[in-house]
Amino acid sequence: MTVRSVLRLGLALLLAVALGSAAARGDVLKKTLLTTDGTLYTAATGTASDLNVAGNGLAAGDYTVVFASVAQDGTQSGGPIPGVSNSSPKTSLDLTFDEPTGTVVVLWREENFVLNKIRLAIGRSGSWTIADLLPNVGFPHAYNPQMLLTHQTVHSLDANGGDVYTNRSVLSVIWWEEAHFAQARYASLFLDETIDPAGIDVYDLPELVGDVGPTPLDGVPRGAYAFPSLQAEGPDGAILASFADLASDKNYVVRLTYPADVGLPSADNMTWLRRRIPVVGIASSGSIAAISAFSADSVSVHTVIGASYKPTLYWTDGVALYYVRFDGAAWSSVRTITFSADLTYDQAVGLVVAMAQRN
Repeated sequence: MTVRSVLRLGLALLLAVALGSAAARGDVLKKTLLTTDGTLYTAATGTASDLNVAGNGLAAGDYTVVFASVAQDGTQSGGPIPGVSNSSPKTSLDLTFDEPTGTVVVLWREENFVLNKIRLAIGRSGSWTIADLLPNVGFPHAYNPQMLLTHQTVHSLDANGGDVYTNRSVLSVIWWEEAHFAQARYASLFLDETIDPAGIDVYDLPELVGDVGPTPLDGVPRGAYAFPSLQAEGPDGAILASFADLASDKNYVVRLTYPADVGLPSADNMTWLRRRIPVVGIASSGSIAAISAFSADSVSVHTVIGASYKPTLYWTDGVALYYVRFDGAAWSSVRTITFSADLTYDQAVGLVVAMAQRN
């Protein structure tokens, strides 16, 4: 059997394991990825009935998250992730896998009428750790989470003063949250270290750039601020975060890094103790994008950060792709690429991304 045949069969088996006969239902969300050893992973959210996993303590109407895998030799495993099934719908599903540590991470937004939060399921060696990215006070609601996996070479010293070089796996998560303040928030997990679900630091991004104050929402299209984004800058592990700050009426691109030379692991070494605290620098700033109101609530807005840290935002209404670009001084007017038989959504996105990265 060819590799292509194995992958095709594996994907079919994977979807069957994870979703049963409900794979095509519109209320089931799923994500699939391929690892370097040819294993296919998938995660799916929906009710236990929709996912065909009701029973064994799961009521048909319980919302759950299912994870499954198919190896190259056809070996299958999967089932509901323990400890996450309840009456709250789960949206904004995402999935990633860290090769150096063998860690899979599933992200979702847990819905609730009073408040909601971003949750992570971290799987390693057949066991799962569930972590909540704790919200601010004031009946918070979190929206549009995005995660990014990056790697960094870290230099430390052993007990004899010898050089030690290790690979750090940083999982970054960004989202928009509306509570006492409406703002972008950021959290990071270090997958090469022991993860304490209660010890994950969450940062208010405007505070990291020195902007704190009232955050009025009136008159600002939601598409212009509610979609913060992450992007890897390059092979050194630096992270770019783009977000709108309503207190200062600015859009920021910030560069996030972590100490790469940490010295001797010791309670007396402040550099070692600060190894998980981000170092933040403002790469660019300008006014909040003038995105027209039609993009406010019904579509997702995506960001590409190009040369000189200039962001380009794009979105679609299903008929065309729209984008605006910041040139360092002001935002452009909205530009349009209309879809056709010769120009699909994916092709249009490719054109915009290539343009944004060149300029």
